[in-house]
Amino acid sequence: MWIVFSVACALGNAVWTALSKPIVQDMSPLRMLTIFRALVAVLLIVPFVVYGSFPAKLSFWLVVAAIGVLHSARWLIIMHGVKTDYFSTYALYNTAPLFVLLMAPSMLPERFGLQVWAGVLAITTGGIVFYQASRISVYGLIGAVLTALINILSKLGLQDMHPAAFIFLMQASSSLTFGVAFRVMDIKSSGSTPIQWPEVRRILPLALVSAVSGMAFMYALSLDSATRVTAVVRTNLIFGFVLSYVMLGERSHWAWKALGTVLIVAGTVAVAF
Repeated sequence: MWIVFSVACALGNAVWTALSKPIVQDMSPLRMLTIFRALVAVLLIVPFVVYGSFPAKLSFWLVVAAIGVLHSARWLIIMHGVKTDYFSTYALYNTAPLFVLLMAPSMLPERFGLQVWAGVLAITTGGIVFYQASRISVYGLIGAVLTALINILSKLGLQDMHPAAFIFLMQASSSLTFGVAFRVMDIKSSGSTPIQWPEVRRILPLALVSAVSGMAFMYALSLDSATRVTAVVRTNLIFGFVLSYVMLGERSHWAWKALGTVLIVAGTVAVAF
């Protein structure tokens, strides 16, 4: 069942990413992400009310706070890297499964044999081929490391809370961090305007898809290892390839993307089975 949830998360991530491309052309990344994360958190209030609780453990709340900060930092770094080198940034960002595989043994009871190692290497190589990285992107690598830390910390946090409730705390923590950053960096900047309802309405469909995919990810993570779930979620590249072709008319470099897709599919099969 964890595979179904992981693939559902990958599809959801691909959909909201494709839908966000026209928006980020008209709106600053910080402004867009602040609205986006706040909406996701609001949409997840109901699952939290149904399944949530407030654990007394200080370590749990430290994990939640850390995830919020890391989650926000990751997307700001990735957005900055995309402006510098879109392809290399996303190529290196998709090496996150490799960093989870390397880091998990010291933070979680996860150790795997050669088949999973080969699968993860195939998936990360497929991501690099998919985006035809021309150089090493420091932004992409930092984003990958932060993703690995977020997923490992989420696995730890799920020990004390239901997945549908934990995703709300994660998104609320991230939303709070983005809100503070927006207040400090955007509201005080020259020419900045308060958030308007048309902006919220435009981003709301993305937030709804993201909320559902986030819940799917947490359910998958609660059922299996952070290493395998993180790796299988990289199938979002395949869904993104199809969506960009159909919805956005992006047909360039399809041969490289097809090769990357083959590597990702082969790696996913090795990791999952």
